[in-house]
Amino acid sequence: MAELVAAFLFIGVVAYAVLGGADFGAGFWDLIAGGAKRGREPRHLIDASLAPVWEANHTWLVYCLVVLWTAFPSAFAAITTTLYIPLVLALLGIVLRGAGFAFRKAAVRTEEQRLYGAAFALSSVLTPYCFGAIAGGLASGRVPTAGNGDPISSWVNPSSILGGILAVLACSYLAATYLTVEALRRDDQELYRYYRDRAMAAGAVTGAVSIVGIFVLRADSPRLFDRLSGPALPLVVLAAVGGLVGLALLWTRRTVGTRVAAAGAVALVIIGWGVAQTPYLLGTHLSITEAAAPDSTLAVVVGVAIVAGLLIVPSLVLLFRLSGRGDVGVGDRPFRGGVTEDERGGGEGPTEGDGDAAGRTGDSGAAKADRSGGAKADRSGGAKADRSGGAKADRSGGAALTKGAGTTGARTARPAVPLDPTAVPGRPRHRWVPYALSAGAVTATAVAGARAVRPDARWYRKLNTPAWQPPPWAFGPVWTPLYASIAVAGGRALNAARGPQRKALAGEFATNLALNAGWSNLFFRLRSPLAGLAGTLLLDASNVRLLTRVARTDRKAAVILLPYAAWCAYATCLNASIVARNHEPRHRGPAKS
Repeated sequence: MAELVAAFLFIGVVAYAVLGGADFGAGFWDLIAGGAKRGREPRHLIDASLAPVWEANHTWLVYCLVVLWTAFPSAFAAITTTLYIPLVLALLGIVLRGAGFAFRKAAVRTEEQRLYGAAFALSSVLTPYCFGAIAGGLASGRVPTAGNGDPISSWVNPSSILGGILAVLACSYLAATYLTVEALRRDDQELYRYYRDRAMAAGAVTGAVSIVGIFVLRADSPRLFDRLSGPALPLVVLAAVGGLVGLALLWTRRTVGTRVAAAGAVALVIIGWGVAQTPYLLGTHLSITEAAAPDSTLAVVVGVAIVAGLLIVPSLVLLFRLSGRGDVGVGDRPFRGGVTEDERGGGEGPTEGDGDAAGRTGDSGAAKADRSGGAKADRSGGAKADRSGGAKADRSGGAALTKGAGTTGARTARPAVPLDPTAVPGRPRHRWVPYALSAGAVTATAVAGARAVRPDARWYRKLNTPAWQPPPWAFGPVWTPLYASIAVAGGRALNAARGPQRKALAGEFATNLALNAGWSNLFFRLRSPLAGLAGTLLLDASNVRLLTRVARTDRKAAVILLPYAAWCAYATCLNASIVARNHEPRHRGPAKS
């Protein structure tokens, strides 16, 4: 059970590094973008890309902290009483970064904009460095089991410095890659070349520092070096290959798979670190089982982690999809397109003189609106507004705003944004409803199945199982993303379906989930591998029907379901092997654990 919880904890670490790391890296590029004029366009792309999602990515940090202090309290106490300086700096950086990002867009004076922009950029570098330094202190074994270790040398040492530098570089590489793809998707060739060159430079520098880091780890963290060059070596090699593939895709102007390759490379590095550190939480001491809380607490943590994953992952996927399509607003304008000069530059806005002039003259430079809702703006051959419906501006000769417009007392005509961004012709109004219903049904299925599973029961331990059966703790980390994929695919397919087709598809999903939960009850509650085999065969047949029906509606949703169907097929082979190896298909008697 302790290993399962540790796996859940590490899933959160990887997710935060891949998603939150890109946000931190964007702050690095904001820092070195240059002055207000030269860095206007790069900063605007950063703002437009981060605004809808930057707060949501910190969900994973909260998740990791809660799991760590609940499931491994002794390790949490040792870490916080030794590494409290970088932890406080990292948390302070997160707060200042968020405040700077938010206030920079609202500031009017140039000095204020520069102050908030500097807070955002510098905090975006400080925070990942501190997290990397903490990882280096843990990996090198500088955190004692009893805690209260040296508050300076525990994070100011060769391994920690290497970890901090690599964290900043990896975040920069991720952010530049994501921004390159975003610029290419917007068909902005200048920004594409700008961020592509920086992504390739960051990738090359990260690779060079990693090579130098080999010698640093060999001298300062011999156990970590031995494990990285041993059991974790395949992951390190795959990470290098993923990084090279990502750079090649960037150079060939590919959008499909580029971000996945970059994120996969970073994720594999972190997973390799986790494998190298296993079975210790503090690098060279305090094993996972020694630091674990009682089994009753761990069981609750597992249940909460599964439910949280089923709720959070589909929500984040939906958020990223909406922001990618431009359905998530930034301020009072659409997320994509229609950017005015005052909006460009990541909050550059009016200058100090402009803001003061606007405050003094009110609406002297703006279009005057009469009480009936009409407006006339004729500064540059502007369009005449009709009194019943407000100003209609022709794009070729529309109303032009003077410097004083855009502040107190001035109302500008902006492109109309639908109140309901999901109200697209031919699509359901509330596109989030199928996702919510799908996530709820999947959560109920996961809970029902988990309550029936008893891997520690005596009758189950006596079964003759094949050598290729995974350990019990591995099933939780596997099923969590699989359940999340079912929820995402279900939401997509139900959104794409119409009328009777939607009802039939919903029935197919319901049948599949019922068979999914039923297998656990057939196998464990009846203590019958043969009954479980019958259930999993029915589930495989349902998977084929479900994939066929979903593919007719949404092919991407069918692709998302493929890992789930493949795992169920593997479970069928495993169940059949257990039946073949055990003569008695049913084990009677009271359940004992």
